[in-house]
Amino acid sequence: MAIPSVFRSNQIDTALFNSYTSQDGQTLASLAAEGPLFLVFLRHFGCTFCREAVAEISEKRQAIEANGNPLAFVHLGTEGKAKWFFTPYGLVDVPRFSDPQGRLYETFGLVRAELRQYLNRESMVRMLGAFLHGHFVGFPAGDVERMPGVFLLENGAIRKAFRHKLVSDRPDYLALATPSRGSS
Repeated sequence: MAIPSVFRSNQIDTALFNSYTSQDGQTLASLAAEGPLFLVFLRHFGCTFCREAVAEISEKRQAIEANGNPLAFVHLGTEGKAKWFFTPYGLVDVPRFSDPQGRLYETFGLVRAELRQYLNRESMVRMLGAFLHGHFVGFPAGDVERMPGVFLLENGAIRKAFRHKLVSDRPDYLALATPSRGSS
């Protein structure tokens, strides 16, 4: 696989962003042009860890957005499944972008997982913990091998990034949403 251009420049391809439209008709390019953007890439809607992540982001949404970072999601499913998925978390109003072919994922360096990235001791232990908090496995909707990630975008560039090494990794969403010193 070729190294995505994002690793060479951290600049976002505006033409690619223009090709993605949210459930409300807004392009990803126009949303990103409005200012900072907290962009969350999910694995698939049946993923225990994605359910856990969305629940945590829902709880922290106000703090994330208080830093001036509107929230948006990229997912691998259809809009119908996305609406069903986000409704219980109170996030149905958040812009979301369907990427079933994974072009955005690849551009952001979110590769397809190797077996060791989801079948490992750490992920199994974390899965049990997620189960205890009510985040159960659902039916997969999308590429079950695609890795998730979280990005803070600003001025057409990636300012902060978290690319999961394991499917069970748990980012610090508030630290990612906090602007770095010296950024405008």
